[in-house]
Amino acid sequence: MKTARTLAVSLALLVYGAAAVAADSTRQVIQRNAPKGITTAFYTCIDKAGSDTVALGACLSTEKTAQDARLNTTYKALLGKLHGKAKDQLISAERAWLKFQNEDGTFQNLLYGDETVDDLQLTQNEIFRLCERANALDKYLSVANDK
Repeated sequence: MKTARTLAVSLALLVYGAAAVAADSTRQVIQRNAPKGITTAFYTCIDKAGSDTVALGACLSTEKTAQDARLNTTYKALLGKLHGKAKDQLISAERAWLKFQNEDGTFQNLLYGDETVDDLQLTQNEIFRLCERANALDKYLSVANDK
């Protein structure tokens, strides 16, 4: 939770024009806490957005679309490699993960506030979860490809 608050504080500093006070840029804080697989285009977009919340939101939206597409592509590739019980279990696991995503998203919406920076943080959290799941499926696909 400390990481999430650190990211929220960093985004808040950027949004309210006080980023110069922070030791690290928003990009650096996000990048340090981000899972492997977040695109370089996202970080470039964050740099260009500066303190423009609309531009920051656009960066997040674009990255969310990219991570969701990555997850779906990897899931379909993995599904195509599996048969029988393994395939059924992957489908079950993905449904459980989606349910968790929805439940966790609902919880986070209640936990965070209603400010713009909170919305940006919630979206970033979702992007990181999508990326982490895509990373896990990539590992599974690698194992399936080795068989």
